Amino acid sequence: MKILVTFAVASEFAAWRRQHDFRQVAHEPFALYLSEIAGNTVRALLTGMGTTAATEATRWALESPADICISSGFAGALNAELGVGAVLAGRVVLQAERELAVASDHQLLAVAQDAGARQVDRFLTSEHLIADAAQKMALAGEADAVEMESFVILAEAARHGVRAAVIRSVSDRASCSLPYDFDQARDARGQIRMSALVSQMIRQPQHLPALLRFARDCRCAARELADFLDRYLQLLSARLDLSQSEMVAAT
Repeated sequence: MKILVTFAVASEFAAWRRQHDFRQVAHEPFALYLSEIAGNTVRALLTGMGTTAATEATRWALESPADICISSGFAGALNAELGVGAVLAGRVVLQAERELAVASDHQLLAVAQDAGARQVDRFLTSEHLIADAAQKMALAGEADAVEMESFVILAEAARHGVRAAVIRSVSDRASCSLPYDFDQARDARGQIRMSALVSQMIRQPQHLPALLRFARDCRCAARELADFLDRYLQLLSARLDLSQSEMVAAT
C-alpha cells in the first residue's frame, strides 16, 4: 500500500524517523520523507502548523497516488481523563467556529483500536493554538482533543478519494497551560521561528522550567506515537480491504 502520514513539525516525526530508514526526497515546497515499513511505501509529510499550511501541503502531496492518509502528530487534551502519551483515534473532526465536520474511515479506526489507540468521538481543529488551561476547559464540551490541521487534511483526502483517519498523541493535558506563545512564534509556512521563541524566553525566563517539562512530555508523546504507528501499519497490511471506503464529509 501507499500510505501518506502527515506531521505538522519535525519534533512530532522525530521518534518515528529514528526508528526507520527514512530518506528525505523533497525539501521544497514541503519536507517529504520516504521509507518502506511493513511492506508499505510510506511517505511522511511535514505540513507546518495551521490549516492554511496543512491544506497546501496535503494537496501537493496527494498529487502523487496514495491509498491511505493518516493525519498524525500531537494534540492537546480537552478531556481531563486523557494523559500525556495517550494515542487517540478520532471518529469525527470538527472545524472550530464553523458547522463543518469530516469523519475518519471506519475501517481505519477499527484497526487503530486493535493496534492500541483509544477511540474518541471528536477532535477539534483550531486555526489558533489553544495554549491556556482555561481555554481548554471552555472547549471541553465540544471535543476530546484539539489540534490545528486534521480537518483540512481529511477534507483534502476526501476530495482526492483517499481513505483517511486522524490519529494523534496527547502532548499536553487539559489542565496544562503552555509556557510560551508558540502561535506567535510560527512563520507563514507554519514552522516555529526559534528566534521568536528565544525572544519570549529572554523576556520571561520564569517559564523555562515549564518549557522543559513540556519538551519532556512532547518527547514522550512522540515515542508513544512512533511505537503505535509501527503496530498500526503492520495490522493495516494484514487486514485492510482497499475496495471499501467510509470517508464521509458533512456540513
